[in-house]
Amino acid sequence: MAQSVARASSEIVLLSGHDLRRLLDPKVVIEALREAYAALADNPGDQGRSVGFMIDGGSVHVKSGLLPGSHLAFASKVNVNLPDNWKLRQLPTIQGMVVVSDAKDGRPLAILESIALTGIRTAATAALAAEYGARKHSKRMAVIGCGAQASYQLEAIKTVFPLETVRVFDIDSVRAETFARANSTATCSATAAPGVRDAVRDVDICITCTTSKSPILTDDLDLRGCFIAAIGADNPDKQEIAPALMRRARVLVDDIETCASGGDLNHALRAGAMSKDQVHAELADLAAGRKRGRMTEDELVIFDSSGSGVQDVAAAWVAYREGRRTGIGGRFDLSGAGMEQ
Repeated sequence: MAQSVARASSEIVLLSGHDLRRLLDPKVVIEALREAYAALADNPGDQGRSVGFMIDGGSVHVKSGLLPGSHLAFASKVNVNLPDNWKLRQLPTIQGMVVVSDAKDGRPLAILESIALTGIRTAATAALAAEYGARKHSKRMAVIGCGAQASYQLEAIKTVFPLETVRVFDIDSVRAETFARANSTATCSATAAPGVRDAVRDVDICITCTTSKSPILTDDLDLRGCFIAAIGADNPDKQEIAPALMRRARVLVDDIETCASGGDLNHALRAGAMSKDQVHAELADLAAGRKRGRMTEDELVIFDSSGSGVQDVAAAWVAYREGRRTGIGGRFDLSGAGMEQ
């Protein structure tokens, strides 16, 4: 009996990207994030921080987070980002893993593939922000950038809003056409647009998920009433939103300090287009009901998201519990008994 208890306490759940896509329904992750951010409003000290290192050909990033308030779990994500990795080695640009630990007794609980987890939690975060920042009757959406993140974003927004039309744009027109064909359904048509201006015309929601280093949404675009989730700028070199556009918008952020140092907010601050005290709300304020997002139907609302450990730990904790409940994933006995499938 004692042996089985010891083995259970040393067993680590192993979840692949495929496992995570099976386990993590967007609606469940959105609610987990809402709960985590609401708790963060009362426990700001639980906000995680990131550490970055420059290496030859790219960078290494470590994001860590403590489940706010309850402190039930701690998660740390290590990602290596090598932009030329596919061209040089036929390997993914970003690779990494997330380690989840019990923050009460210290036990390692799970190891998760980080790319699927990041895609799912990033999209769920944008969808949660859209609940506060987009018009309630939103039916038209634009997606700028049709890489791996785009599918997660579209799936999450569809969970929250009854989308009828989606226009997409990518600098690779073949990729945009392929994405549109793959995501067009009987209830929601998806089409590729010839340019950004055509893609965003008269839309309710716009998601930018690119690796751009210069603004792709500029101040000359008519974006009245639109909600924009800008998720691509996660370091100071990346930029998707023109500072002048940030200046005329109601700005929401996931984490003001992270966005001020590496998001589109960073570029707006450096350009003198706005100050930090002009940021309307952090996601924690909105989830806790302390501030409203959208105030009028016609205003432009921009959500700047650079990602945080809070998002990782909230999604990873759900994945671990679902993996335990369903038996999905592998098992590894840390005591040395080996691997089980």
